[in-house]
Amino acid sequence: MTSGTASTSRVETTPNAAHSINTELPFQPRRLNRGERSRHLAHVFFSPRNNRVVTVADTINAAAAMKFEFQATLAAYVERPRRLQLTPRQQIDVAFWTRAKTGEEHFVITVPDSGTIGSTTGMVSVRDPDLLADVAKRHEIVLHTLTEATLRSEMAWLKVCNELLLHVWEYSRQPARTVIRHQIEGHLLQVPRVSLSALVRSLAFTETAVKSVVAAMVHEGSIRLVDYTPGLIDAVLEVGNA
Repeated sequence: MTSGTASTSRVETTPNAAHSINTELPFQPRRLNRGERSRHLAHVFFSPRNNRVVTVADTINAAAAMKFEFQATLAAYVERPRRLQLTPRQQIDVAFWTRAKTGEEHFVITVPDSGTIGSTTGMVSVRDPDLLADVAKRHEIVLHTLTEATLRSEMAWLKVCNELLLHVWEYSRQPARTVIRHQIEGHLLQVPRVSLSALVRSLAFTETAVKSVVAAMVHEGSIRLVDYTPGLIDAVLEVGNA
């Protein structure tokens, strides 16, 4: 399905690319200050799930954002939704707030292998779970941790997501997307699995158009890829369960 390498250091041009916040959500992303932008590699991309531009700093948060972007059970996620006061002089960012389609909400802190996260006055250890528990209790919230090791174990899928995002961006520009979607759904009603190449051959549309619709359906969870390796031309599809 590859059509190039997706870059998260730029914003794909879309009609909604200027939407950096969603005022209907209870949290908005804290803006990175100049120092944070200079110290970290900023990853910027248009998020179809949020219908806005997402900006994250550090590789671990970029990986987490891609995980949430293709987590079909989520309705939305917000990067850096709020800060927590550890001490009178120390604050840390909550990495993400997520809202599931069921309405369930979570605060997530990402934890790199070093076991530390940045604060306004240095590095604060989070190896001790009691520290996070105390902070969460004081702020009356539930904190979930997402470790670098967990994200690394999902790296194969995250690479697929990074590749699929290019095709999802293309989806909104396809005038025949509704027709193509209906034909894909009809095809999958007849067979439980189908290869992407077979699907392209059976539909009277360009390969680019079909791939964009397939990517959008994977993004929303209505279909899923089976044993797909990033960079390969073909893929096997089956009905999803999101």
